Amino acid sequence: MKYDIIIIGAGINGCAIAREASKLGKRVAVIDKQTIGSGASSRSSRLIHGGLRYLEHGDFALVKEALYDRSRLIAAYPDLVVLRPFTLPVYAGVGRPWWIIKAGLYLYDLFSRFIAPHHVMSMEIFTSSFPALKTKGLRKIFTYYDAKTNDLLLTQTVAQEAQELGTVFFENTTLHEIKHHENTFELLCGDRHLETPILINATGPWIDEINHRFNLPSRYKISKISGIHIVIDGLLTPEPVFLQTDHHRIFFIIPENKANQTVIGTTERRETSETDEVHINEEDINYLLTHTNHFLTTPLKREDVIDSYIGVRPLIESKKSMVKTSREYQLDLHDFGQTQLLHVFGGKLTTHSSLAQKAINLLPLYKNKVNI
Repeated sequence: MKYDIIIIGAGINGCAIAREASKLGKRVAVIDKQTIGSGASSRSSRLIHGGLRYLEHGDFALVKEALYDRSRLIAAYPDLVVLRPFTLPVYAGVGRPWWIIKAGLYLYDLFSRFIAPHHVMSMEIFTSSFPALKTKGLRKIFTYYDAKTNDLLLTQTVAQEAQELGTVFFENTTLHEIKHHENTFELLCGDRHLETPILINATGPWIDEINHRFNLPSRYKISKISGIHIVIDGLLTPEPVFLQTDHHRIFFIIPENKANQTVIGTTERRETSETDEVHINEEDINYLLTHTNHFLTTPLKREDVIDSYIGVRPLIESKKSMVKTSREYQLDLHDFGQTQLLHVFGGKLTTHSSLAQKAINLLPLYKNKVNI
């Protein structure tokens, strides 16, 4: 079977690129060894956000792009991507001082064109609305706005839109071999032989493993940063809460109101094993419990954790610390004349629309460019 484009990976970026290519009338196939969105795209904090903490590392372009995409997603999927107030309490001696947070929130408002700008919450409102959180040591309480979503459902929705435009998905399909000929890539998947002049590797945290296995050239490598979330029965807070640790890391307390549960996350651990071998350990769970309990009036116990999940973030390889490593993505195009190979390195759930349009614009076989 011949296709104009074949995409490896049915995560949010692969599905979004498939949708954009199908809009142009191209015949597109997506291959995944599991099901749509079953990898990193369904193991996130379930937030659609600009990345407030990215500002201190100078990732202004990424924050602007993410906030732009946030607005587009809220408009496109009003029942699935919902703007919510996030509470950011600043405690003495923990993380960044309040005036730095204030400056960052002003920039965040500026980049989002002051849509739902931040404000200061009074101690009285905080005490009555967030009784589970301590007030001792509080210096300021900010409220800012970002969006909440269901990451798996969002990915499946984008995939469905691609399917309605003609994209074919091959789920639970193992890729055995990639052969590169003068004018085509030939992919062997069991008894299927698929051909295409354009091959896109959108496998997220598996990208280096795919490149190594099939000897595909690339200009970048990734650092695999795992993040776990723990799930607590009941609602700790009425709205999401952004908290800092004393090591300048951050984590969220996120109420899942419909399920009457609370999600707390995330950790950051650099992984050296293959992505499928990354697992949760007790150290991860204890890390989140310890830091969460620092702010709670009634500490959580290990038995309060009813579930946990782990995702691996593919960040562009850097010698910087995990906290300072950029969340920017890179599109790595290799032109072989009649064929093109495109790698998608990194990428956030929030920015999948812009990333997909940029990917389409890179492909030299397309004369009609998409305006971003």
